[in-house]
Amino acid sequence: MPPESPERQLGALGTPGSHPEELRGCLGTLPLAVLDGNVDDLLEGFLAPGPVTTRHHAGECLARAEGWLFGSIPLDETDGLIHATETAYRQLFARLHGENTPHLWRVWHYVPAINAIDTTTRLERYRLFNLGRANAFEWANQGPAQSAPAACALGSPRDTTGRVIYLAADTPAERIENPRQVSAWDYPERYGPKSPLFARAALARGKRHDWLFISGTASIVGHETRHHGDVVTQTRETIANLEAVLQEANGKRRPSESQFAWDNGSLLRVYLRHPEHLPLVRDEIDHWLDSRARRVYLQADICRTDLLVEIEATLRQTRSGAEAARDAWPEL
Repeated sequence: MPPESPERQLGALGTPGSHPEELRGCLGTLPLAVLDGNVDDLLEGFLAPGPVTTRHHAGECLARAEGWLFGSIPLDETDGLIHATETAYRQLFARLHGENTPHLWRVWHYVPAINAIDTTTRLERYRLFNLGRANAFEWANQGPAQSAPAACALGSPRDTTGRVIYLAADTPAERIENPRQVSAWDYPERYGPKSPLFARAALARGKRHDWLFISGTASIVGHETRHHGDVVTQTRETIANLEAVLQEANGKRRPSESQFAWDNGSLLRVYLRHPEHLPLVRDEIDHWLDSRARRVYLQADICRTDLLVEIEATLRQTRSGAEAARDAWPEL
């Protein structure tokens, strides 16, 4: 963290031990066990170009700076997961409108027992989550192809509180899709009564950096899971999807702009369903990436029971063309 700029801390994702004791902005705490990664790599923070103001109320944290918004909203499941998700998203959309930052860039979701079957509806909890999210998008008149952000949805332990963490701005991000995959919002009905609402990635231009937020990515081709039961080949297929998204995003870059790369300005979170798979997956990642890209490994349930690994990434390039520094608190 840059010690001279605490007043510009907009928000961060991390674990309880990975952030400053006094954080000016909002912390989105990941309710997951860390399998591998040092403290510097666990934190993903964002500095605003100007001063930040922060509000806390009923478990919600909201941090704003001119043109930027970072927030964390708990999922209150008193009336069920559908209602909790819809309520959280309606609250999110109200904040976007009220703070004049209508464009969602990135959303992180952590849902307790995401693969469990709800005893009342007999539906998987991830499908209930998708129902609640879709209801809120319809309420806000937000079409997925135009407004779906980069996002992930991971399963946390049953005894944790679900959470929606988000980054928004007053300028839109460009949605990036993967030519190897069907867009999530066009999945067939066999995956649930409502499709997931997220883009495969979001390409955004900030004041200091250009950003590529790659959504949670797994071993899916078209809309189907590949390589059932084999974590090594699932990891390789996931890497192929990440590379395809990166290529699509770089194809949107102007000739004068630097290409995104797995370099000092990149961070990957690797989510593993089974901790014992860590050595196998880490070997595949190390073979693929050089040592400059930050990465952290966490245990989480994946949105489909047949998926064993999911990877999300944040990449950035400075607007000046210089290589991005290996920094946990870059300026937006």
